Amino acid sequence: MARRKEFDPEAALDAAMRLFWRNGYEGTSTSDLVDGLGIARASLYGTFGSKRGLYLAALDRFLSGAAAPGPADILASRASALDAVRDLLETSAAAPKPGTPQGCFAVNATVEHGDSDPEISRRLEGNRSRLEAALFGALLRARAQGKLAPGVDPSSAATMLASLNSGLKVLSCAGEGQRDRITTTVDTVMAMLTSPAAAVTG
Repeated sequence: MARRKEFDPEAALDAAMRLFWRNGYEGTSTSDLVDGLGIARASLYGTFGSKRGLYLAALDRFLSGAAAPGPADILASRASALDAVRDLLETSAAAPKPGTPQGCFAVNATVEHGDSDPEISRRLEGNRSRLEAALFGALLRARAQGKLAPGVDPSSAATMLASLNSGLKVLSCAGEGQRDRITTTVDTVMAMLTSPAAAVTG
């Protein structure tokens, strides 16, 4: 008879996600994982195969939206497409909730690994592409609503906003002293995207 697992793999994966998110791959030792997950080393390897296997599973869990609503959900949550874009940028730049690591696991992974690991790069590029596609859809909706400024190309603007979104996540790690800079950045880009007529009517 197969022995029953002595831990909850989903809870363990959530704990690992936060450890890797906070400390990075290299900064998280196997001992850190054993202690943080509260499981035996044999159980960790028996379930996830290796530290790298656990890292990839934790990254996948983060990218699936386990830690917070995903960008597509935020962008679809408001009747006004441009209000939803602002919500996304402000959410990305917000201070972390208690118990949540600073910044963004995906951005941290990009900084740590660059393009040195094909498996990680593929996951992160897919995430960037999904964000750009969601932003592109929101900007098309804004144009249909008559709110997008003339001359704004939704495809190019989506790429710009995705890059800005990552930058705001990094800047938010510098603390509350960056609030004015973040607010100015978001206000400026939204003014660039908003048609003059929409700006007047609100």
